[in-house]
Amino acid sequence: MQSGRADSPALSEFRRILVLNRSHIGDCLLTTPTLRALRRGMPRAHLGVSVPAANRDLLACNPHIDEIVPRPRRTRWLQKFNFALEIRQWKPDLVISFQEKSIFYALATWYQRSALTLSLDHPRTRRFYDYTVPIPAGCHEVEKYLAVADALGCARDGRPVLELVTPVPARESARRLLEELGADPEERFIAINPGGTKPEKRWPVGRFAEVAEALQRELGLRVLIIGGPSDVENAVAIAARCSRPSLIVAGRTTLGETAACLERCTVFVTGDTGPMHMAVALAVPVVSIFGPTNPIKFGPYTTLATVLRREQPCSGCVQPCIHTISAAEVIAAALDQCPRAPAMRNATRASS
Repeated sequence: MQSGRADSPALSEFRRILVLNRSHIGDCLLTTPTLRALRRGMPRAHLGVSVPAANRDLLACNPHIDEIVPRPRRTRWLQKFNFALEIRQWKPDLVISFQEKSIFYALATWYQRSALTLSLDHPRTRRFYDYTVPIPAGCHEVEKYLAVADALGCARDGRPVLELVTPVPARESARRLLEELGADPEERFIAINPGGTKPEKRWPVGRFAEVAEALQRELGLRVLIIGGPSDVENAVAIAARCSRPSLIVAGRTTLGETAACLERCTVFVTGDTGPMHMAVALAVPVVSIFGPTNPIKFGPYTTLATVLRREQPCSGCVQPCIHTISAAEVIAAALDQCPRAPAMRNATRASS
């Protein structure tokens, strides 16, 4: 840990700790092992975590957090300045920033003159913090954030795992939505997410449809298509190519309701998306299709996952791409993630 101060207080001296967490769904969940370690190391401290209001469901029921502190996202500087004032009124004595690249959050943290401040190290912002923590080379993002807990002396509790506890109201509203769409109360599904934040992260819709058709035939389960508002068109296209009616919840659920839907899924086929990490945190088996993003750094942090990726590009790309991955490969990987597939299929046929 690189220091701008001569000494550092003992962990027991911290009473109010504020963590400036990440904004994206997956990034936020990748910090949960660190939040667990911080709670383990400072059990008596009041631990607040700042996230955009839209991400509240990801951490609202996390047992290691005492308070969610909402913050603006992609808003005007006046609103961001007001947030810096709110932090000061919160009166933290330790501020931990996972926004190591952000000048704004560096300045907002520096403004907390009475607090000790700490961040992951970045040359653009390190001068604003009392302490910075070097980022381990070649590691997964989970390990990157855990470097902060290690530097503070907060011991890890076994092998790190992502954590997501679905809010009860979200589970109930998701149940109502699924029943409105014709689902039985105890029905389980094959989940598919055709989305991606960038075009190069989106696998072709036709291949998703081929996978959906094959898996529902092999597993005897219906397909549940999740995603955001921008994924609705692709979700409809996939459902139109399936012989059995699919349930489309894309664009209709909050993050908490999405988590509740995923809880009812046997396997999740997805690209490199935030819901991929939600499924990991819920211990749902995952098949993830990666393009240019490095899965060693950003892939599913679990043993219940198969990552499909090739280094070579297709004829139309200049970087590792998803177009070289076939539907047959994804189908095989999904069936491998469902070792009970034959038993499930027989049970379904017996009950039909």
